[in-house]
Amino acid sequence: MGLKAPVMPPPPAVDPEVATKEAESAAKLEAEKKKAISLRKKGMGGTILTGGQGVEEEATTGKSVLSSY
Repeated sequence: MGLKAPVMPPPPAVDPEVATKEAESAAKLEAEKKKAISLRKKGMGGTILTGGQGVEEEATTGKSVLSSY
């Protein structure tokens, strides 16, 4: 009476429709990620392309309501 290894059932059959839907979903997710990354990069481009000199005009200063007391 030796011990026998348990018999494993065969894996379930994979439906080809499920595989195609998973591939479409993965492609759609990847496209959304690329779009989100490109939108973030476009936002950074607006700050990078500004001049390094800053504002060169004189600031207009005057008495404010709080400083008049």
